[in-house]
Amino acid sequence: MAARAEWPPHSLRNSYSQERWRVALYVFAAMLVASIGVLGLSGGSSLRQLIESWINIHVLFGLLLCGLVLARYQWIIRYSPHLKENIRELSRRLSRVVYLMLYAVIGVRLGMSLVHWIWHGGPLDLTPFDEGLGNDGDSRVFNPHHDYHMILLSGGIALAMVRVFLTACLVHRCRGE
Repeated sequence: MAARAEWPPHSLRNSYSQERWRVALYVFAAMLVASIGVLGLSGGSSLRQLIESWINIHVLFGLLLCGLVLARYQWIIRYSPHLKENIRELSRRLSRVVYLMLYAVIGVRLGMSLVHWIWHGGPLDLTPFDEGLGNDGDSRVFNPHHDYHMILLSGGIALAMVRVFLTACLVHRCRGE
């Protein structure tokens, strides 16, 4: 009988496969967050109405975005230990997740408006904010009934959460020394 070569349990092949699964899971989660955000910006969608009968879609987007940032934080702490010590780089990477999700959500929604305009015609409106934002004397800067304002508020809360994590990292590092 010929000797058969077996892979050791901690081989490079096994770890590469696990890394690919983690990346695929993270990308799927990011796509889910982006799709919920786009649904939050599409006003009369039947899917949005179905989700809003269960939970506020903007709150759901904010929770999923915070969960995505938390998952990225745990990933960095576990698989990039050299970044634990560099708070500035950790801040940039976690903030980048939030900004990319906000850009993706708003960009996809504006792209959908452009496709709708090309397909059906009519007026093209690519302004994400109210026209009367600064024109009226009694206009508010923040309108809780405006979808774009709520999406940006969710992003701001996620960025504040990044700062809380970084403060917790600094406190934990100071106590450990």
